[in-house]
Amino acid sequence: MAKPMEDNARGLPCDIYKAILDQTYDGVYFVDNDRRITYWNKGAQRISGYQPEEMVSFRCSDDRLCHIDTEGRGMCSPLCPLSRAVNNGQSTAQTRVYLKHKDGRRVPVDLVSSPISDPEGKRLGAVQIFRDASIYEEEAKASELLSKLAAIDPLTELLNRRKIEMELDLELKKSKRLGLPLSLIFCDLDYFKQINDKYGHPVGDEVLKGVSRQLQAGTREYDRVARYGGEEFLIMLPQTKAEIAAEIAERLRMSVERWRLIHQEKLWPLNITISLGVAEMNRDETLDSLIDRADKALYRAKQGGRNAVYVS
Repeated sequence: MAKPMEDNARGLPCDIYKAILDQTYDGVYFVDNDRRITYWNKGAQRISGYQPEEMVSFRCSDDRLCHIDTEGRGMCSPLCPLSRAVNNGQSTAQTRVYLKHKDGRRVPVDLVSSPISDPEGKRLGAVQIFRDASIYEEEAKASELLSKLAAIDPLTELLNRRKIEMELDLELKKSKRLGLPLSLIFCDLDYFKQINDKYGHPVGDEVLKGVSRQLQAGTREYDRVARYGGEEFLIMLPQTKAEIAAEIAERLRMSVERWRLIHQEKLWPLNITISLGVAEMNRDETLDSLIDRADKALYRAKQGGRNAVYVS
């Protein structure tokens, strides 16, 4: 071990320090000024899978751990934090990297590196302490999944009503502030109850999923399509005037009318149509008012014979 590990003011021997470090869950290893590993604790062994005898005397630049950062870049050079600690005396802030476990899998770890000097200030090398961050990544993924589930309709995989209304509220305020147009399309499948009654809800669900794909494919990248409830859909068209929204709605109507359901390896004898109502935001309009006008335009399309587009 390096000299500072041999004794302290109370005369603790090096082996005591080793025993203490081996009790920590964190991985700890030391390198000398040549970046040669001189100590590898049990925490490092648990996290990496490498025994001390497999690491001690190797240089960290041998890159057995194959560290990469969150961008997938190799960390050995010139990004190596141990190199900065040894050569420049720089401690590094906690950093998320990924090491290669002995069994070949990638393990996320949070690490810090610090230079080590003797009492006279002579640099002896550096220490790196790292902690398995797998649980944090799993929690982040779980949180992301929960957020997605809270925003997505599970059947159609479109936005749900709650999420589209939140996005609409933000977009409406933005459009008013910047003086930009904003339009909505309210859609409703025609005679959907008859499909459920005649063919059953599983077929009805396949119809909803198929129509959802048609709506998603027929809108622009920055438009937002949501299942508003039952067989109703709401489409937000930012920076879009009513005339353009009506053209988009007509293309969607034609796309749904041409679509045919293939389910359980057969073509179903269904002629699916959709009615659509279009409304453009007025200057001082509330979100509820805008949605209500689009809904009323949809009602007029229904009353006018269905399979049609009406503009508020």
